[in-house]
Amino acid sequence: MEVQAQYGDQVQIIGVPGLTSNVESIEAFIAENDVDVIPHLDDGSGEVWDRFGVTEQRTYVFVNDDGTLRITGYGALEAEVERLIAS
Repeated sequence: MEVQAQYGDQVQIIGVPGLTSNVESIEAFIAENDVDVIPHLDDGSGEVWDRFGVTEQRTYVFVNDDGTLRITGYGALEAEVERLIAS
């Protein structure tokens, strides 16, 4: 994942691949999307999605150092990270 390689020293990226505890399906998602360089959480209970107001798979939640949240989706992750670092 290029974003992790480029910005890994400035941001921590964690994946939450979906509302499932099915390890095979999580592993398949990670492999299919070539995102095995970042840690992923099992959120089968939906607790993480609920905590951050995530309603669909392609949502990015950015948590600033001061705890401020920014929630976006459907954009390129790299562009979102670059915007946040610049601001």
